Amino acid sequence: MTERPLAVLEAFGDELRRLGEPPTSRFGQTRRTLLIAVVLTLLLAGVATAAILIARGSPLPPPNATDLQASGVPLPASVRLAGLDAPDPAPSELPWDIRLSQTRAGETCTAVGQVLGGQFGIVGLDHVFRALPLGGVDACGVDAHNGPVLAGARVFVGTSVGDPRTVVNGVAGPGVRSVTVYGPDGARPLRLGPQGSFITVYRGYVEEVRPRVVVVTRDGRSHAIRFAQTSAFEVADPAGGSPWEVSASADLEPHGKADESCAQASQELGRSNPSRVDASLTPLVCGPLGHEPLFVVIRRFVPGSGERTGFPWGNNAPRTLIYGAAAPRVESLMLTGAGPARSLPVDRHGGAFLAVLDGHVDPRSVALTAHLQNGQTLTYTRSTNLFDYQSNRPLHEQPVPAYRAPLPMSQAMPAEPDLPLSSTVRTTLRAKDPAGGPTWALRSWQGVPNPRANFGTGDHPARFICFQFGVLEHDRLFEPRPGSTSVPLSVGQEYGGSGGCNTPGDLARFPPFAEPVSYVDDPYAYAPRPVRTVVSGVLALDATHPKLLGAGAPRPLALDANHAFLAVLPGRYWDAPLRIAVAIHGRTMLGSTVPSFPGPPAPSTPQARAPDPDGGAPWGFAASSNGSSAVGRILEGRLAGISELDGTLRHGPEAWNGGGEARLRQKPPPVRFDSQGGAESLPGQVPAALPRPKVQRRTLPGRTVITGVANPDVVSVTLVTPRDVRTLRPSGPQHALIVVYDGQFFQGLITANVLLHDGRTVTEQVPNGPGGVVASAPQRPSLAQRLRSDQATLAGMRRQVDAAERSSARQRATRLRRQPPLSQLVQGLRDIALIVEVEKARIGYLNAHPGVLPTE
Repeated sequence: MTERPLAVLEAFGDELRRLGEPPTSRFGQTRRTLLIAVVLTLLLAGVATAAILIARGSPLPPPNATDLQASGVPLPASVRLAGLDAPDPAPSELPWDIRLSQTRAGETCTAVGQVLGGQFGIVGLDHVFRALPLGGVDACGVDAHNGPVLAGARVFVGTSVGDPRTVVNGVAGPGVRSVTVYGPDGARPLRLGPQGSFITVYRGYVEEVRPRVVVVTRDGRSHAIRFAQTSAFEVADPAGGSPWEVSASADLEPHGKADESCAQASQELGRSNPSRVDASLTPLVCGPLGHEPLFVVIRRFVPGSGERTGFPWGNNAPRTLIYGAAAPRVESLMLTGAGPARSLPVDRHGGAFLAVLDGHVDPRSVALTAHLQNGQTLTYTRSTNLFDYQSNRPLHEQPVPAYRAPLPMSQAMPAEPDLPLSSTVRTTLRAKDPAGGPTWALRSWQGVPNPRANFGTGDHPARFICFQFGVLEHDRLFEPRPGSTSVPLSVGQEYGGSGGCNTPGDLARFPPFAEPVSYVDDPYAYAPRPVRTVVSGVLALDATHPKLLGAGAPRPLALDANHAFLAVLPGRYWDAPLRIAVAIHGRTMLGSTVPSFPGPPAPSTPQARAPDPDGGAPWGFAASSNGSSAVGRILEGRLAGISELDGTLRHGPEAWNGGGEARLRQKPPPVRFDSQGGAESLPGQVPAALPRPKVQRRTLPGRTVITGVANPDVVSVTLVTPRDVRTLRPSGPQHALIVVYDGQFFQGLITANVLLHDGRTVTEQVPNGPGGVVASAPQRPSLAQRLRSDQATLAGMRRQVDAAERSSARQRATRLRRQPPLSQLVQGLRDIALIVEVEKARIGYLNAHPGVLPTE
């Protein structure tokens, strides 16, 4: 039984003992009888509640010591609970607390969890309490002179909308006077524990809570930390979805004018739309603000809206948007025609403004009224003063599309490339599973192009030869899913790496190749074991005598009527250099496997490690002196990619950077940061059942991985993310660092405070999910800073071009063997020269016309 029900019962017991002989009630019961009935009711309820919470499971395994920095391993003798027992929003749930510890390096570490009978752990989604290991910490940090040692907003998932928890916690240090957290319900003054520790719990995700922590020290100074806040200019969604953001800045592209700015609006990422793939994004439009007070787009966007500028609306709910940018001489904006009149705020940094209306609102019915400083009033009832971002040509008003709702997901997904010909479908190739699992089978067919599919420009193929493989269950083909129900495969349907299509011409044009897909026994294990490698593909129609090489003795391959093949190997061949040999017209041709790592050469030996939040295979980061780097899971000492959705294993890193581009930059910052992030499955993929680690640990889906390569004079890096504040130390010959969070950072910036050997601290902005999971753009450098940087780049490119042009043909080939061709250098030189001229013109305009354009 938990402490809370016991305390209630003890209080009632005291009340019983204090009672004398009470008078009889008018219902024939005494007060004592009523009280006893109440006590029995509460006893039964308390026992029922305790039965849910008291169920105990085995302690969660700790992270491997090799995945933790030596300075970040807590000393057992230093561990203690803060004793704060912050209540959960649901009275029946266990209280929350912080576990404090110290490392050999003197850092303070914290972990957040719940307390049952003096034991520290977490109640999983299965209502089982499991102790948290000592090595499991949320963050470690060092004493800070200008703020708390540690602060975080730890998020735990739930099974329903109201179940997630955001636990705001931290260590403010011994010099703290007070800690107040501001959330949806206002201010919460918090009780302080040892070392100024604090904790409070909110219902919901951190993006919904957006807590702000204000720490006041004894000398009266205050320090604020904001979690999941954003610097973007935000507007609420009319249907309660993720907020919208709009930004505006100077047009500094080669064709930009001196007084021109550009604006763009988009919906922020959230749990309902975690990926930028097919997300709502408007065209980037521009307009002059020197002669015109504003430029504005008044438009309805509907599912399937395509823009020639390359920004589709996707299959998202229709919205009517009014967005653009206004000059400082615009005092106020008023929108009418869509319900009560509303004032539109203007972001004075860039001049952006935005209104997001339900898609049923006809854009022809709204009007935007601008009140200028000189008393003039201007009204806009259509898109006005717009120029195309790339060509800088005027944009004309487009017809208003009819309202249409989003399509069902099955119809919204891109059409399959082929229409299978039923007479060509074959399921004849089968192979035993070396791990003792179900039999594997391959199905192939021929198909004609699907007229609904998008093949782009150029010649369309006349015919396809396709295949897919899976396991046989009740004579049907399925894609296996570890720990969940297999997904049925129908003819013409593809999932992940389970097949593909080629044209007969491509098969004849290229060498024979195979596609290996390896599987592990448990994708959530710390050291998953490769159990099988499935090799499949299609060969040219005139290829004969195919053999698989690289897996011991050459293995003859059987071909079906469509020239498809299948082989299932033991898991030890997951990284083997497999090849296909065939005979074509009497000549032997050697091919290869489809590369599992389709990037440039990258280092594969990790130099920095980090535990996986779910306790799975650790994460590693490798960097080399030429600027290339790679990140992935560590398996058998090398970087690999593991899909937790289908249990597949890929030889090679999950993400990489080819390097080489740093030659034309100015002096690099103290730490070169990068980040990767995303959901666990792509749109259209069938999600797996909730896996065991997420049930037990209540971690968020997806990952955010932050990596960095530091200069030798960097002592430590303190990361301030939308989730927490933590300190890292570079390791290895390239001074690499890595940290892995569960979930994605949908809002907020990532900032790094870099401590150097000379005692100086340098602040850097860290990218938040390149190419997809961008929560908010980091603070842009000033126009003068950009001009200086571009001028330095221009000077470097000129030196390269001059050196290349002075060289002889042979010398040029030698010198530029690993550099871009001369024609590319010359074109890049022209582009950067145009940008420098535009930047100079913008600065000149700002100096000649102060206050006319928005501040950057």
